[in-house]
Amino acid sequence: MFVVAVSGVLMISLLGIPTHFSQDGWLALIAGRLIAGHGIPQHDYFAVLTHGVRWVDQQWLAQWLMYAVTRVGGLPLLCVTYVLITMVAFSGAIAAARRLGGQDLHVLMATLPGAFFYLATALSIRTQGLAYPLFVTTLWLFASDLREHTHRARTYWVFPLLTVWGNLHGSVTLGVGLTMLYGGLRLLADVRRDGLRTGLRDIGAYPFLLLAPLTLLLSPYGTGIIHYYRATLMNPAFSRMVTEWKPVTSVPLLAIPLLVTVAVVLVAVVRAALLARAGRVSPPELFSVLTLGVLAVGAVIAVRNITWFGLALIVLLPAILTQVKGGGPAPLRRSRVNRLIAVATLALSVLVTGGILAQRASWFTRADPSRAIPTLRAILAARPHARILADVRYADWLIWEDPATFSGRVAYDTSFELLTQSQLAAISDLAARSSAARSLVREFPVWMLYPGNHHVNRLLLRRPGVRVVRRTRTFIIAVHGPGQGG
Repeated sequence: MFVVAVSGVLMISLLGIPTHFSQDGWLALIAGRLIAGHGIPQHDYFAVLTHGVRWVDQQWLAQWLMYAVTRVGGLPLLCVTYVLITMVAFSGAIAAARRLGGQDLHVLMATLPGAFFYLATALSIRTQGLAYPLFVTTLWLFASDLREHTHRARTYWVFPLLTVWGNLHGSVTLGVGLTMLYGGLRLLADVRRDGLRTGLRDIGAYPFLLLAPLTLLLSPYGTGIIHYYRATLMNPAFSRMVTEWKPVTSVPLLAIPLLVTVAVVLVAVVRAALLARAGRVSPPELFSVLTLGVLAVGAVIAVRNITWFGLALIVLLPAILTQVKGGGPAPLRRSRVNRLIAVATLALSVLVTGGILAQRASWFTRADPSRAIPTLRAILAARPHARILADVRYADWLIWEDPATFSGRVAYDTSFELLTQSQLAAISDLAARSSAARSLVREFPVWMLYPGNHHVNRLLLRRPGVRVVRRTRTFIIAVHGPGQGG
């Protein structure tokens, strides 16, 4: 059953590749190309509004790796490799749940909602996916160590994991938080066992409490990395601009299942606590409860966090459900029918993977608005100094497709942390009457709009002197100002 589940998620991910290469993925590729040619960047020159701005490229390692894979095998190899990496995390989460004592039935019960939440945002091809296996590994290291009541040296592997993670994606802050939580619970367990004075003398917990945050500084940018985390994690403007940064209540399809799942987890946790001796919750149970609780709150605050909750649900919830029911993990059943189903599913997965790899490069980019490029080139040929106000969905893709034409000519791209608050406010509502929004619109005479932004498009395209050059289901190109030819 678990092989079928993993294979099913694998095939869904592979077949959906053309529609899941996000703007973050295109940014990763253009940044990776820059890193491969010129080294780790210090300033941004891709966009007009951020031209020359100090750039702390926290994700440089993931970007370089994604570009390196693309150089070897193009977008087909990158996309398939990315999906396989995410499947390592998903299958690893199931394996960790079983190793932590969850019965097969309970692992399956947690996998169904966990896979739903995981797939909600995990399908997008971007640097975040490279961190999924590191998250699952970190979670398993700490949960298993607390469960076994013996502090093993393997938990110290978390420090090299955090160091690599800290150069792949900003979600390393989750890893740091888990590490500090583990250190605190380990110290609590020592105090419970040996008493306050003796327990506090056990220095084994302190590296996890004190050194974990310092791993964030193990970057080519040193202490400069602090600005990156402050500009991204504490920037309220992101929730107004990007769907994935908005609260989960903005997506009812995710909000309702999430709230129901959180309620079920809460009931299971309460029952587990009541079954515990003397009502005392053990460190491993407390680790699971706090981790799931914090990640659930994170998922409510921002849609993009729901993937981490899904993975943690698969890893941690089965052991809680098994404890509520009582008894140990059920013995594995390896019937002939199960083996045949597993082999057939694996064979189908291999065939689908091979078929995806054999696809032409155009299959992977069929969702991209490639017909816009000749139109934009013609406009820019007639207006050599014109600059483009492109929706964020297109900006980095344009630079990747034709850096000579579009690099340094688009208004802004996905690196929102480089923009000022006034710039973010103007971009978040281009149709606003603020002076910043009006100035932004006037400054860029060529527009490439996303048709789904109906309200903004209607107001922009009704402005005097605006002419639509080309309109399709995937993009709208319009010009305004003197010399509208092109």
